[in-house]
Amino acid sequence: MSLGQVERKKSLGMEVSSLADLVTTQIRELIITGAFHQGQQLKEDELCKLFAISRPPIREAFKTLEANGLVMRKPRRGVYVSEFTPKDVEEVYTIVAMLYQKASELAMEVMTEESIREMATHVELMEKYAQANPPNLRDYQAAHRAFHETIMSLSGNRRMMELEKQLRYQISIMSYKSFQEPEHLTSSLNYHRNILNAIRQGNKKETLALMEEHVLKALVFLVKKISSRNHAANTMSS
Repeated sequence: MSLGQVERKKSLGMEVSSLADLVTTQIRELIITGAFHQGQQLKEDELCKLFAISRPPIREAFKTLEANGLVMRKPRRGVYVSEFTPKDVEEVYTIVAMLYQKASELAMEVMTEESIREMATHVELMEKYAQANPPNLRDYQAAHRAFHETIMSLSGNRRMMELEKQLRYQISIMSYKSFQEPEHLTSSLNYHRNILNAIRQGNKKETLALMEEHVLKALVFLVKKISSRNHAANTMSS
């Protein structure tokens, strides 16, 4: 069903998901996968044509995406896809590393065999999507997120979960870029296998060390990638 069809059904009073939510999801996906690139202006009239809908849902979507940190408004200029600098990546991933590590520490106090089986299922899915040809990066991200959500939920710390959720979409943009590199995708998968094994063994010290290390390794990778891209752009423009 197109978004235009959804809008027409809503006008007839039929029960469908919020049109603004559907638009938000569509635009978010285009941003995360790079179809809408960083720094690109998002124009209401072009999006109306793309989705065959009116302006109000687009404006509502912009509000949500801005709250998620995926777009930014420039006074008298419009709405643009957010650009992430090495400093942005460092800030986000440093916070995430602390959240994941603390959540793991709390979760291991209440870990059950059922919880471990659930996490094992997520790792199995990560393996499946990473080994596909080509790798299914969005489904890999979904399984990756579910793995960490299981741990965050077990931690029982509602405020940590809310903070992680606020950063989730920014992380998705950054990790999608890093997972496009086969070496980093394989590294990510191996880290999660090892984290799962450490949890199974009840080795808290090893679990916490691996949890922090895998996030900080992604941080280093992304900072290098962005810095290299910026250097290349500056060289071309000079």
